[in-house]
Amino acid sequence: MLQPSETGGETMTLSMVSSLMLVVTTACNLSCRYCYEGGRRSGEFMSLDTALCALDAAALGGKPFHVQFTGGEPLLAADLVFAVLEHIHAEALPATTAIQTNGILLNRDAVRKFREHRTAVGISVDGLPGIQERMRGQSAATYRAMRILDDEGVPFSVTTVLSAVNTGELAKLAMALHSWPMASAIGLDLLVRKGSAFPGSGIEPPEEALLRQGIGGLLGTLDLLNRERRHPLVLREKQLVQRALKNAVPAAPYCSACTGASLAVTPGGELYPCTQTMGDPDFFLGTLARPDMSPSRTFAGASPVRGGCSGCVLEGRCPGDCPSRMHYNRGNQCDLVCTLYRTIYDYCKQTGEIPS
Repeated sequence: MLQPSETGGETMTLSMVSSLMLVVTTACNLSCRYCYEGGRRSGEFMSLDTALCALDAAALGGKPFHVQFTGGEPLLAADLVFAVLEHIHAEALPATTAIQTNGILLNRDAVRKFREHRTAVGISVDGLPGIQERMRGQSAATYRAMRILDDEGVPFSVTTVLSAVNTGELAKLAMALHSWPMASAIGLDLLVRKGSAFPGSGIEPPEEALLRQGIGGLLGTLDLLNRERRHPLVLREKQLVQRALKNAVPAAPYCSACTGASLAVTPGGELYPCTQTMGDPDFFLGTLARPDMSPSRTFAGASPVRGGCSGCVLEGRCPGDCPSRMHYNRGNQCDLVCTLYRTIYDYCKQTGEIPS
């Protein structure tokens, strides 16, 4: 189980943030079966003043930082998203930008604006339309969004939440994405046992055998498809494993939350280490007006307590796991990330991508 750091250390300030997550709204137009916010549809909307306050605070350090637009469904607040992008451009802020969306509200005008501002686009897709409908809903609209992105020549990535429902069908998802040259990457997220996906909710993580089968099938299918693609469709987790094995130094932190350099800002200006911790008083970091970024309420300096690492081929170089997911899952399914990485390692060893 991962616990917030109790080691003290330097208190973070807003200007030290390298990853800023703007929760532009907590409202959503879907009720995903595993939503860690409980699948609520109504919610608050961020004001432009709040968004610009967060941006300007992050920019005070003068260093490059990343802005992620998220929600809820961020395109429900599309006008705000585009206003923030215009502000970043007008002020020449050293910020890269990205949006994670279910795609239902995505249209050609929005896609062209994202292209203009070089905003990376991620679409949440769990499988072929039947699975997408079962897990999220409105699958036709999401698939239409990916077609629009492809038509407009805008690269996009796909994030897939792994569950017992879809893990065995990952290869089919890859084949569907192959029809769009602009599909660039697949990222895999294990379930977070918070909100709608609490134990006993009916949404379960995959068994280890199913995970090995699903990942193996996905890797093999991607290799076949990429022989025909001008731009490969990459698996994020495979890249993580290969990068880890190339480095002679200990593994880097899994994400900026591990160093206390990430910050999620809610519509009301409340602060949390990441979006998965929103609403949890144990991780409340104050407000934009009165920040209290004590290391004791972040994941800075925290490390997982997990057995079975000794002797692993990735020991000391493992890409690691999402700290908030480890916290909320409290040991339940923590070994699945090990199975994921080891399956990728074994596959790459067999194919010669990792030398013997």
